[in-house]
Amino acid sequence: MNLGEYIDWHQSIEFEDMYTQYQKIHNPNVPGYLLPGKVEIPDDLVNALINRDPGKQPEWLGVKSNYRVQYDDRLVEWAKKTFPNLQFVKCRLQSQKPGEAVREHMDLLGNYLRGVTDPREDNKPHAPWLRKLRHSIEKPGIDIHQLLIACDDQVDGQVIGFYNPGPWNWKKGDILRINTWRGMHWTENKSNKIRHILKVTGIELGMKKENHAIA
Repeated sequence: MNLGEYIDWHQSIEFEDMYTQYQKIHNPNVPGYLLPGKVEIPDDLVNALINRDPGKQPEWLGVKSNYRVQYDDRLVEWAKKTFPNLQFVKCRLQSQKPGEAVREHMDLLGNYLRGVTDPREDNKPHAPWLRKLRHSIEKPGIDIHQLLIACDDQVDGQVIGFYNPGPWNWKKGDILRINTWRGMHWTENKSNKIRHILKVTGIELGMKKENHAIA
């Protein structure tokens, strides 16, 4: 399989069938995340977005996203400067209110990869050549970074859960890198405080990218 075929496969899955695919792909014996370190949070920008009218509540394939999401070009610029190793960077603020939860799911990123590889007319970078890379769930051929970055210290009742090695425990600025290809995860907020995180997605290019991909 090549990456183009993977993208086409992902796009062909019906909404109702995606959770079945998660169960087939998920591997609880493989770590669901890595902890790459810590960064400085752009507090002024995050606070400005938090106090802005909340963005739309998205719905992705196979899971209802029970949180609020906001986009801003300044977040993308911050992410590009903070993670200069990444290309085709996206960044957004996700806010989960008390009482909200997202059932276990996987971020297979087929829609993101389609946007990166499809020819576009908006003058944004795109790389159709990536579709030719040999790629499979078992042997990833592309080094995707899906990062969660904590905007505040965790409080009791806030959960970002994984089967292996267990739930993430975080402090402000901590980074978690999701195992895109194997890591089932879920979230819930049983606290009395809104949980804010930044999500950064990008691709690390290079001759040895296959050696860095989590699988």
